[in-house]
Amino acid sequence: MSSSVEVLLGGVKMNVNTEDEPIKVRAAAALVQEQFIALKQSGTIIDSSKIMALIALNLADELLQQQNKIDPEVVEEILLTLDQAVAQAESLANVSLR
Repeated sequence: MSSSVEVLLGGVKMNVNTEDEPIKVRAAAALVQEQFIALKQSGTIIDSSKIMALIALNLADELLQQQNKIDPEVVEEILLTLDQAVAQAESLANVSLR
């Protein structure tokens, strides 16, 4: 179900229609607003649209970095769990129903 959530982005209040939980949307907006304030206070960038573009670029970069990180231990655990599930499925497939 879609809901409208009021957030503050770049000093502008806006309503966002979303399927996500309002608390999640507000947390994301707070992160952006925090970065906006920090960049605005640095004094190097004055134009709000340029600040927002820089924030979007930084967040996209962070997302890409996180997506590229693969923990070998996590992969090993997933493979082990899958192997166990396959073994259980095979043993169930070989059980006589009579």
